[in-house]
Amino acid sequence: MRLVSTSMLRPDMILAKSVYHRDCLILKAGQKDLMRYIPNLHNMGIEYIYIEDDKSQGIKIPDVISEETRVKCKSVLRDTIEKVSSQELDEAGELGKTINAILDEILYNKDVQISLNDICATDDYTFSHSVSATVYSLLLATKLNYSRSMLEKLAIGTLLHDVGKVLLDKEILFKQDELTNEEYEYVKQHTVFGYEMLRKCVCITELSRIIALSHHERMDGSGYPKGVKASELHEFARIVAIADVYDALTTDRCYRKKWSNERAVNYLMKYAGTLFDTDLVRVFIQAVAIYPNGSIVRLSNGHYGVIKSQNKNMPRRPIVRIFADEKQQDIDMYEIDLLENLSITIMEGELELNDDISF
Repeated sequence: MRLVSTSMLRPDMILAKSVYHRDCLILKAGQKDLMRYIPNLHNMGIEYIYIEDDKSQGIKIPDVISEETRVKCKSVLRDTIEKVSSQELDEAGELGKTINAILDEILYNKDVQISLNDICATDDYTFSHSVSATVYSLLLATKLNYSRSMLEKLAIGTLLHDVGKVLLDKEILFKQDELTNEEYEYVKQHTVFGYEMLRKCVCITELSRIIALSHHERMDGSGYPKGVKASELHEFARIVAIADVYDALTTDRCYRKKWSNERAVNYLMKYAGTLFDTDLVRVFIQAVAIYPNGSIVRLSNGHYGVIKSQNKNMPRRPIVRIFADEKQQDIDMYEIDLLENLSITIMEGELELNDDISF
């Protein structure tokens, strides 16, 4: 399995992971002749899908929660946000059940280095992002040995961290061009809006709702809405700040194409200690694959390959399946373990996301 741009689909490719739109199955895993679906996928804002081909045959891309759980969580989250908006959320029953399902799977798979990106349509971004940010936050928190009760509070708050955006003008929120200063100041109000909305829900604790208010605060005081510094930031806010930014960077946005995992990790490391908590960044990057399984890379010897699997605790030295030479010509495939071949390094990662690479 590997992730490819829909514009790069070829006749020999088979869909490896089902595609959903607003919780409805639109393409089932195993589907062939994918090229005829390209126009419809583009119309829905779906730019990437997981496929199986000769190069990626047998490669598994691990996720800590199942596809069914992700889909269910987005559906429950959509209903929950509607209830919060209308002040009708008296209890977190269905949301609580979903969170417990997520927790059960994450605790079972807590040592997995997550490689999977959630495939979502443009208009489903808010819900997909909230679920993915929650998964990242919980993975980090499990490595900090949080209790089950604290994990539940963290999960509720992270799932609802962007609830204030429902009150914003959608034309500004999803504007493709750069926001003006006035528009940016307006969008920043979603943190306060969300916190005030959650304060009216008696079933949500202050620990959970503080995430909505503080997930854009930064360690050096440069964040918003209050510009508080590290000493005043609850650890929940520090955790979600990292998860929120990482998922946003590695996902297509209306105004920007997704970054590679490597670039996003480097961004977190660059600003550790200023924007983000240094210790938490160090823990977080242990939970994600810098070079995800199924991504195309170019090695220092000029050859091209697809990441087959990870070497635990050595995120920059995975196992690579080589399939092309420096001229991008197919060669007999072979595998190289970069942990055993230290003279060879990865020069470029996730090349299948660039339209100038034709693999």
